[in-house]
Amino acid sequence: MKNLFLATCLATSVCAVPALAASPGDGSYSPAMMTRATTLTRALARHVHFNEAQYLAVKQLHLNMLTERRDLEILLNGASAEERDTRLAEAQQRYEFELANLLQPQQLLAYQSLRNNFTAHRLK
Repeated sequence: MKNLFLATCLATSVCAVPALAASPGDGSYSPAMMTRATTLTRALARHVHFNEAQYLAVKQLHLNMLTERRDLEILLNGASAEERDTRLAEAQQRYEFELANLLQPQQLLAYQSLRNNFTAHRLK
């Protein structure tokens, strides 16, 4: 009986390790935020073609960006439009920089082309 109990405890601890090794903070994101980050990452992946590691890193980057934008919107609720725009632009620049660091040169060109076409389309 003692051996069965020890074996059960050992098996439980071994099975718990992958749960602890899961993406840090996954539980802290709302389902809506997880869905939005997945949607953004998949849309970008259709044009930029990530490998698996890049896909996961870009999804985490999107989660971080969405969290930061939400936090800034709450923090700057009563702030002037100029201050809010400046802080959101800084957050966008950090996102662009971190994304550029994750991409290979040909992927970065594809992303920049996509972004330029999207911006030009939005201006028309």
